[in-house]
Amino acid sequence: MKKRTANKGFKLSIVIGLMTIMLVACGKPLTEKLYSETVPEDIKNSTEITQEDKDLLGKAILYSMGSNTDLSTKTVGQIITDEKQRQLKLEEEEKKRQEEIKRKQEEAEAKKQSQLKLLDESVQVGLIKKSVTLKDTNKWIFSDVIHMTLDLKNISDKDIKGFQGVITFKDMFDNEIKSLNVKYDEPIKSGASTPYEGSFELNQFMDKDTELRETPLEKIKVEFEMDQIIFGDGNIAKRSDIE
Repeated sequence: MKKRTANKGFKLSIVIGLMTIMLVACGKPLTEKLYSETVPEDIKNSTEITQEDKDLLGKAILYSMGSNTDLSTKTVGQIITDEKQRQLKLEEEEKKRQEEIKRKQEEAEAKKQSQLKLLDESVQVGLIKKSVTLKDTNKWIFSDVIHMTLDLKNISDKDIKGFQGVITFKDMFDNEIKSLNVKYDEPIKSGASTPYEGSFELNQFMDKDTELRETPLEKIKVEFEMDQIIFGDGNIAKRSDIE
């Protein structure tokens, strides 16, 4: 136990000595064994060993202390050469690791874009009819009711079981008038269209509701953002899981 402790202390003294290395005089420590008594001083005074090699030697010693690698049988030159190879291997491994990270990121982004395309290019929504039932308390109608008929077209190459999303009505200048949630749980064959009728009570205190009621059908633009869609094959695409 005492001998091992002394050896570690000797290693540490070499490391400390290497931290203050300067190119001063001549010497040939490359062929000497690392733990020769004159090595620290020879390395310090060597013009044969570059600062880069001295740094490599320091790294090799530190690595050996952490990995219990025995350097006692190697010359300084061998240790430097081996450390160069170890550093090159580490650089190559890091390069491969970064390339793998990049590959996975690109795969994830491609999958994300594919899923978003599936959401954005599966159902086409159009407004084909709009009418208003006026308030009539005698008929228990206490506010105006806007009725709309939407055309839902499956433009994907798969059958659809159902979907939900947000439909936004805009004026002819692309100013938003109102947005409504849409949920449809009936099947639509690939390439087929189906009408969807819905209505909502107008809030007379909301300018947007009044604007939607007063804007003619031909001046209303429709945008639809899919939130979730279920295909006939069981595949589900959900925006909140993608973005």
